[in-house]
Amino acid sequence: MKILSRYIIKEHIGPFIYSLSVIMFILLMNFLVKYIGHIFGKGIPLFTIFKLIVLNLAWMVALAVPMATLIAVLMAFGRFSADNEITILKSSGISIYRTIRPSLYFGLALTLIMVYFSDQILPETNHEARLLMSSIRHKKPTLQMEEHIFYELDRYAFLVEQIEQPFPEELISLNSLLGPEYKNLNELDRLRNITIFDRSNPEKTVTILSDEGYMVYSSERKSLIFTLFNGEFHELDKEKMEEYQRSTFQRHVVYIPAEEFEFEERDDEYRSDREMNIRQMNERVDQARVRVEEQREKIADTVNKNFLSIDNLLKSVHENPGIAAMDSAGVARIANDQSKWRSANMKAEREAERYYRRMRTNQSLLLNHIRTINKFAVEIHKKLSIPFASIVFVLVGAPLGIMARKGSMGVAISLSIGFFLLFWVFLIGGEDLADRKIMPPSLAMWAPNIIVGSAGLYLTWKTVKETAFINWDRLAKMFKRK
Repeated sequence: MKILSRYIIKEHIGPFIYSLSVIMFILLMNFLVKYIGHIFGKGIPLFTIFKLIVLNLAWMVALAVPMATLIAVLMAFGRFSADNEITILKSSGISIYRTIRPSLYFGLALTLIMVYFSDQILPETNHEARLLMSSIRHKKPTLQMEEHIFYELDRYAFLVEQIEQPFPEELISLNSLLGPEYKNLNELDRLRNITIFDRSNPEKTVTILSDEGYMVYSSERKSLIFTLFNGEFHELDKEKMEEYQRSTFQRHVVYIPAEEFEFEERDDEYRSDREMNIRQMNERVDQARVRVEEQREKIADTVNKNFLSIDNLLKSVHENPGIAAMDSAGVARIANDQSKWRSANMKAEREAERYYRRMRTNQSLLLNHIRTINKFAVEIHKKLSIPFASIVFVLVGAPLGIMARKGSMGVAISLSIGFFLLFWVFLIGGEDLADRKIMPPSLAMWAPNIIVGSAGLYLTWKTVKETAFINWDRLAKMFKRK
């Protein structure tokens, strides 16, 4: 039996490596196509580009391994079935369950490896990739800019029609024209036909047009600095529309506050949920739960005090039933009492408004802490559910491979894409439902494994019963007719 198990597992390794390479190549090409305009041809060193690509390979591996497992199992069992090896094993008294067991061991091994990878390696690579991208953006703020696209920062907006690199001989003359903030001229981009809309003054509208300019980020000023050449300055007073001013300039400097860059300059210790391991996220969840209890206690205390004030007010009214009634003292007392009641009424309204604002603040903080718990809980379960998909896909791939009686890559990829898309749709949908608090995070993240795994168990049972779940011959005839 050990020889059989080794033989079955060995048949998985080749297709797994091949399919993993193909899927990684597809994901890598998709990544490069998406970012090729941002990182290539921008003066970024090749080593930095290579490092950025390598760091982003981690999340690609996390996605590719389950799908490669499905393809490998499909191809292996498709070949077994096509070569009648499944029939030979069954005639020898070896059941389908026993035949699939080595594949489950293979899937379990991949699951354990990927759980460690997703928990320990992936967060670190995501963190390093974010820091590297942030560093590149600081050195080259034009990295995320695209031609003919409007960008807004606070009350400023700007448009650039062309981005190009100056020639090396031009950099020498730029050294005397630009300010001390432009330290790395070799990484500088020339901006052509720049339009800047300045709305920092609500009473005036300022539009700046320039034929040429350069941009750099200043960490000292916390701003983007535009040094513009050969342009026009247009100013319009909104209250005095007839006082329109237009002037030209040879050189002009514009400072645009860049809070986004300030945010990215935070301590390197900051990590998002995708940059944390399970232990770190559990610590954040525990902290959020403590704060949730604190906010609930504050809300309960506010409610108790509020109702206590209402009870005291009602008690005062019951103890003085004749305050608003006409008596022998005459109009003077009534007016005095009414004045007191008006004053008390205004005080009560202010007090109620204060309680309302406090309740709204406490409720908002409570909901924010609950969202934090929910967000980290979703990520924790996702780190476990996606690796576990390798076992689920073994349950799906083995019976499908036996039924298909094909060992080709085409059939394997076609079937695996369908089931993987089904799994991914349920995963994304579950994450969205969990974020909206419609479904618990645990159920939302494990539902794809439960649904697809149930389908795999059903297919396995149908295979053991030798019942055709899909009539492949009929499908082939239908395609031939077309």
